Amino acid sequence: MIIVSNHVRIPESHAETFVQRLKTSHGIEDQPGFVELRVLRPIDADGYITMTTWESQEDYEAWKEGAAFERAHADRSAEETFAAPNEVEIHEVVVERSSD
Repeated sequence: MIIVSNHVRIPESHAETFVQRLKTSHGIEDQPGFVELRVLRPIDADGYITMTTWESQEDYEAWKEGAAFERAHADRSAEETFAAPNEVEIHEVVVERSSD
């Protein structure tokens, strides 16, 4: 399992538009290997972090190369307002614990 984090710096004037776009489904939920999407809003920092969890890196790469990814990123208006380039990291889950 992998988690892909994407740190984006959004001016406060565009933050609501950014969040609303991510609340809208663009087909990622239907992609093979997709587990979940989380959007983290900073409390004491700048920017937002989107985190997607995938069964494998191959599943993530297939989504990134597919039509659903293109549709999800077709409206570049939000990206044009980023205050800095995105920082994408891919992490392999090596330990997982929960309260269950």
